[in-house]
Amino acid sequence: MAQEAAAIVQRQLELYNARAVDPFMELFTDDVLVTDGITGNVIASSKGELRPRYVERFKSPVHCELLGRLVLGNVVVDREIITGLPNGGVADCMATYVCDVPNNKISRITFVWQPRTEGVKL
Repeated sequence: MAQEAAAIVQRQLELYNARAVDPFMELFTDDVLVTDGITGNVIASSKGELRPRYVERFKSPVHCELLGRLVLGNVVVDREIITGLPNGGVADCMATYVCDVPNNKISRITFVWQPRTEGVKL
């Protein structure tokens, strides 16, 4: 199960970097739940709510660099640097994905995200 979950999340990363919104969105369940890991706030509670966020995001030349990945069962945790955000922004991100492995989809994501401070080395 771990290999399959990692493959789903890897495909999501590749499609994010390609900014291919339609195939990217196909990787999420209809009732995907996306939350902010710091505040607990719900970012999106369905694929329909999530899609406009990525349509807008993909208007910028965003790129996600994977720094590390942990996998346990159907849970994948990625440590990432996101570049190409609006206004030239860069962010540190940790994303926890829960995968619906039999259906090759992501059912839940929790993001911990902060703007990257210039000069900070990881």
